[in-house]
Amino acid sequence: MMEAILSLKIPQNWMSEIPQKHPVTIRVIDRIPYSEKGVKDLVEIAGPEDVMKDVLDDIKKNPLVAQVETTVTEKGRVIGAVTTARCEICRILTDSGVFLISAESKGGGKVDWTLVLSDKSALKSIFDHLKSKGVESELVKLTKIDDKESLTERQDKITHVAFERGYFDYPKRISLRELARMFDVSPSTLSEILRKGQRKIVLDYFKKQRQSV
Repeated sequence: MMEAILSLKIPQNWMSEIPQKHPVTIRVIDRIPYSEKGVKDLVEIAGPEDVMKDVLDDIKKNPLVAQVETTVTEKGRVIGAVTTARCEICRILTDSGVFLISAESKGGGKVDWTLVLSDKSALKSIFDHLKSKGVESELVKLTKIDDKESLTERQDKITHVAFERGYFDYPKRISLRELARMFDVSPSTLSEILRKGQRKIVLDYFKKQRQSV
């Protein structure tokens, strides 16, 4: 099992373009397929409160964006679902059998993907596909993950409660901020705990798949 971080610059992608125009960061919390060629992303947008309206307006103006649904969770932070009608690059992951743990906007119009995958062949396939589409990409980090890696008791409890309360549902039945208040931690701390929880769930899934072969 491996965790890979890829840096990409995707043309005509709203997530690459918006941070170049506005001082915001964008993070994909979850992604599901939409129609035959698109995706629906649950995203967190953070930045100055006074630019958020312009940010959302510019996302809606992107010719590939079909729908934007948002809710303001706190000053300078928006949670929303952005539906992209056509995004072949985004569909690479949903169709490749790897798991997207997170996607986050970076400087220079780049986006970092954090993936969990079973072997290097899957990673090679992704890079080959990206190259064929003219996407600039590079491998930032590749780490082998120990199958025995486990969560602390508190991390396990938080992940379990998040699941029970509908955090992993689509649409979510409870927000990151609401969960953070329940456990008296900051949203950023809770987000990191849930990321580790998701990774552990994926590892357990791959482990069971190997055992069943």
